[in-house]
Amino acid sequence: MEPDDVARAVTGLDGITNTLVAITLGEWEVLVGGGPDRFVVTATSPDRVVNAVTDHENDDETIDLTVGEQTIDYPARYVLTREQVDSALTELAASSFTADRWEH
Repeated sequence: MEPDDVARAVTGLDGITNTLVAITLGEWEVLVGGGPDRFVVTATSPDRVVNAVTDHENDDETIDLTVGEQTIDYPARYVLTREQVDSALTELAASSFTADRWEH
C-alpha cells in the first residue's frame, strides 16, 4: 500500500461506523483502529507482534475506543493521536523502531 493510500485509510476512521483498517507495510500486517482523533496500532510479522504505545504516565487511566465495532476500554498508553499513528506507520514501513514507541 502506498503512503497516500495509508493516510486515506486512517483518515476514513470515524470511531463510529468505520473503526478498523488493515494495512500491509512490507512484512507487517498492521491494524489501526479507532478514530477520528484517537487510535490504536498493532502490527504482526511472521515472527513477532508489536503495539504502538505513548509515554502516558497514569497506568490506571483507560480510554474507550470503538475498534472493529466493539467498544473497548484501552489502557491510555495504547491510545495514540493521529500524528503518533503516522509516525508509527513510518517506522513500521522502515522496520525502524523507536524504543519508547513500541511494546514488544
